[in-house]
Amino acid sequence: MSHPKKARKPRYESPRHAAVGRVLTLTGYFGLLLLIINWFTWLAPTEQVPRSLVLVALAVPLLFPLRGILHARRYTHQWVGFLSLLYFVIGVDVWYNQQALERWLGMSMVVFSLLLLLGSSLYARYTPTPPEQRKPVD
Repeated sequence: MSHPKKARKPRYESPRHAAVGRVLTLTGYFGLLLLIINWFTWLAPTEQVPRSLVLVALAVPLLFPLRGILHARRYTHQWVGFLSLLYFVIGVDVWYNQQALERWLGMSMVVFSLLLLLGSSLYARYTPTPPEQRKPVD
């Protein structure tokens, strides 16, 4: 027995919600990038491993979606939320396991990663699907 296909609900597009998502995404993204650079360069550099290694490991993955985020590409916003979860986990770990200044830096990383996740989700949800990606409903 085959089930008839249900017609998909049309996507609710809201420019106002998308604009809020865009601001949150940009705030979270650039906040994370600046936090990581400042954290491991001046504020609390690591003693065990070279600074450059930590910066490459944490800052370079954030550079991959830079062009798509700056050009407001919906697809980039869809997958950058997954990247933000990595920084959320790192921030929670530092927040829970470190002392004084690094605890505040961990909290900041958690906040910026959540802003990035929430903003990218809002933007991807409330922007229209580009015509070349639309599938016809049978």
